[in-house]
Amino acid sequence: MSPHRTLAAASLVMMPIFAGCLGSDDAAAPETTATHEADISFATYYVARRDLRRCASPQCGGFFISAVNQEKTVCVDGTTAEECYVADIQFSSILQLAGVEGTIREAIGVQRESTRAILFGDLFSGQSGLGSLSLRFAWVALEPAELRGEFHRVMHNGVVCVAAPCPSFNQEHLNTGATRTIHELDLKEVPGNGRDDFDSGPALFSTLGMILNGQDVRIENYGPAGDAIVLQATQGFLPIIRPTLRRSGAPADDGPVIGRRLAGGGGSGGGGEGGSGGIRNTNTQ
Repeated sequence: MSPHRTLAAASLVMMPIFAGCLGSDDAAAPETTATHEADISFATYYVARRDLRRCASPQCGGFFISAVNQEKTVCVDGTTAEECYVADIQFSSILQLAGVEGTIREAIGVQRESTRAILFGDLFSGQSGLGSLSLRFAWVALEPAELRGEFHRVMHNGVVCVAAPCPSFNQEHLNTGATRTIHELDLKEVPGNGRDDFDSGPALFSTLGMILNGQDVRIENYGPAGDAIVLQATQGFLPIIRPTLRRSGAPADDGPVIGRRLAGGGGSGGGGEGGSGGIRNTNTQ
């Protein structure tokens, strides 16, 4: 069985990350806090695809879900399979308040290999007995891409250094419990990273983090401090709802990490220039 992961339940004011999700301006966005949610300590990260089979609901028309970073997924009846069928998805109250159900459903798509959604939740039998996913939270990519590599949740840990490379990011390998500290993120292959709404800053500097699909690469002699571990991402998922408050020690402004220098005066470019750690090779001018 996939180990259950914990998503930090910090008391953060939340707002939709995708413009237009509520059909109104940001000032009208509902304010809520993670403390209003039920305990979300026992849940799994999934990718999913819509069921397009033609038969009577609820036997058809639901979703097939797969635990990320796992060869097998534990289904609601206790069996294991490459993917499990669930008749429906039940959205948490925080997602209902934000009005983002439609955005998440659209992001799931019909192929799990190119889904734009990472789902965090747990399974229960549901009214039909065929299974239901109790969705606690979700991360959504702006544009589709073929998923390659492992899935990680990454956040900036506030560490800055005099010389590069700097261990500035905490990385969680989803559904396994493995954690490590890495030096930089390479997002040049992530589709949509040049868009104005690729707002990775609030995600990386929050307890929600950003989910990245890709692989860690060691670059020797990256800078004066030695070798660097860089996460080379091919897809990036932003939290569907983001905190408007920053992690302790993060910059005071709300601007994106992309295209600017991080706190501490270090550069975000590659090749070991600067010492703060950060985003590199991002296709920005």
